[in-house]
Amino acid sequence: MFFYQGHNNNNRKSIEDVILERSNHLKQSLSETLTRMHPFAGKLASELHVDCNDVGVYYVETRVDDQLNNLLKEPDNKFLKRLIPIVDSVPNQPLVGCYVSMVQVNFFNCGGVSITIQHNHKFADARSTMIFMNTWAAIARRDTNQVYPNFVSSSMFPQNPKLAFSPLWYLTISSAYIKHGKSSTTRFVFNALALKELKAKASKHQPVSRVVAVLALLWKCASIESTQSKPSLLHMPVDIRQQFSPLLPDYSIGNIKSGAVARFDPSASNLDVASMASRIKNAISDSISESFEELKGVNGHVKFVESLRNSMEMFSDFKTEYHLTTSLCNSGSKEADFGWGKPVWFCTGNHLNEDVPLFTNRVILVDSCSGDGIEAWVTLEKQVMDGVKCNAELLSYASVNPSPL
Repeated sequence: MFFYQGHNNNNRKSIEDVILERSNHLKQSLSETLTRMHPFAGKLASELHVDCNDVGVYYVETRVDDQLNNLLKEPDNKFLKRLIPIVDSVPNQPLVGCYVSMVQVNFFNCGGVSITIQHNHKFADARSTMIFMNTWAAIARRDTNQVYPNFVSSSMFPQNPKLAFSPLWYLTISSAYIKHGKSSTTRFVFNALALKELKAKASKHQPVSRVVAVLALLWKCASIESTQSKPSLLHMPVDIRQQFSPLLPDYSIGNIKSGAVARFDPSASNLDVASMASRIKNAISDSISESFEELKGVNGHVKFVESLRNSMEMFSDFKTEYHLTTSLCNSGSKEADFGWGKPVWFCTGNHLNEDVPLFTNRVILVDSCSGDGIEAWVTLEKQVMDGVKCNAELLSYASVNPSPL
């Protein structure tokens, strides 16, 4: 979700005129974007096929009877959830007929706007979504230095019908990390100074990034507050576009990622930030040390199946606590300028289903409004989250849901 402030009224246009102008501007530039990125305009015809039938994306506009600043003073999860597009799927076939892309544009009374974009994860990863958004924004503002997205990954990793998605495979893995009960999602914000101090603390054993430092602290706090003292796994997607020879273009579209898995056993390991950070960094290093060249070509599925089998073994242990993480830091979320200026705030919305009694332990990291901080959206069991929000060490580095303004 990208949030933009209202217009300045120097040209004395009415709010209605501004909204109409922005609406037309968005729709026209989106149409131009889809001619350049046509697979995003299709629907899923099956588990393996996208039907690019020029039906376009699912696009809806809403009017919000409030000022954008009121939302930004204290972001509310339930309100944010209403800014996300929702479309009914085909019964018993939740993917067939689904749009690859959905867009919801929400206009506020002040002329401010939020743009929410969703892509089906079977088609594209988070990096691809950012590429799409920044391409759309560049076209909208008539940027002469536009980048053309690249779809080379589909030829490098040719489709193999034998690897069609299996509901049994999904159930085997998801039943281990999907939890039942009441969840709670909280936004923690780390400013630049806090990140510098936390990074220094987390780098006691080896230098780590600020993303790894934040994940290490949050993992530690969740482990402390967990009602069950049992081993845990932390999973983090790793972009592998730069792990091939020759390198894939930065603007390559697809699910081009690997997974790093860090392990922690409370009965045999130290529960401190530096140790947790080392586990995460070592897992990332291990995930990119292997040769991804074996994934390319018609026989690439052999390596993929081996990786899939290893994942199933890891996620089939019900005596382990699982934490799924994603980092969108430095992904270009602050660069999507449609001609009205850069977004004043950015967040994701796939963690806002607190009313549903099914959830996963999840951490999503994004750049803060200032650009030099990190916002962490953390979902945990409510009882665990109640303890985490009071953790003195965490609160010495992070603020709980401050205003993005």
